Amino acid sequence: MAGKLDKLRDAQRVGLLDPVWDPVDVLALINQIAMTWAGQPEIAAAAADQAVDPSVAARRAALVTAVERMFPRPDRDQRPDRPV
Repeated sequence: MAGKLDKLRDAQRVGLLDPVWDPVDVLALINQIAMTWAGQPEIAAAAADQAVDPSVAARRAALVTAVERMFPRPDRDQRPDRPV
């Protein structure tokens, strides 16, 4: 966990993640979204039966999209690592 939190702090430091977020909260939220399929087999079963695309790749893509929308990258021109 410490290594993951360090990576999130590094992302904040270089402007890839908004520093308003506590890294512990980011890690917890992402972890819970990712665990949806493993922790709730009835949802996985519904996805396998009723999703437009029931593949694991589609579930992963949905997770990536959700995380990108929750934690969008700052505009390139607003990043603190941008050369002046």
